[in-house]
Amino acid sequence: MPDTEKQFELRQLLKAYRKGLISDEMFEEQMREIQLGERAPAASPEVPPARTYHVRDKTFHSEKEMLIHFLDEFRAGEAFGGVLFSLWTEASQDPCLRGGLRAVCERESMHGRILATRLGELGAQPKATLPAAFREAARERLGSVEISDKDKISEFLQRIPDEETAVAPIREVISQIEEDAETRALLEAILEDERATIRWFHATGEALGVHVESDQAPAF
Repeated sequence: MPDTEKQFELRQLLKAYRKGLISDEMFEEQMREIQLGERAPAASPEVPPARTYHVRDKTFHSEKEMLIHFLDEFRAGEAFGGVLFSLWTEASQDPCLRGGLRAVCERESMHGRILATRLGELGAQPKATLPAAFREAARERLGSVEISDKDKISEFLQRIPDEETAVAPIREVISQIEEDAETRALLEAILEDERATIRWFHATGEALGVHVESDQAPAF
């Protein structure tokens, strides 16, 4: 009810009450009607909670922020993977294994390059690096001619017992992408490459008689 109408009705009601034309009960009832007739202020629309994005234990407030973080970390790992598999290829005495390792090496290196390119297209620069102690230990072990290929494959399979567990972090990121269709398609293609690499290692390990007895992996 507009304020002017409400004030007019209140004045008329008070006049009638003061003249004894209405009872106390009628006055109170009429007062309640006038008060209830006033429109309550409109409730503010509920604001939905802001969406958040996740990469492992980290939280981000935009899709782009999440992707920049993930692409950079993924790039660092894939680029270093190319280095490691190159060292292993050079140290291997098995021609069949060397052939497969060359393909894996090129695949990892290519992933590192295209992830870095996409990172730049999103306006970011590569920053992530793997811990120095890890890099040094991994180079020393996989580049060693003293450690057999069979032992190296066994260690790899201890770290990555199945392909779905290995690619789960990539799937988690892909499932959160709604806007950046190009990055989603890129990650989907890389995911299939990663699955192929893991399948190859498992098949090669089986051919060499590798049996993984525990989930303990080397320190690198």
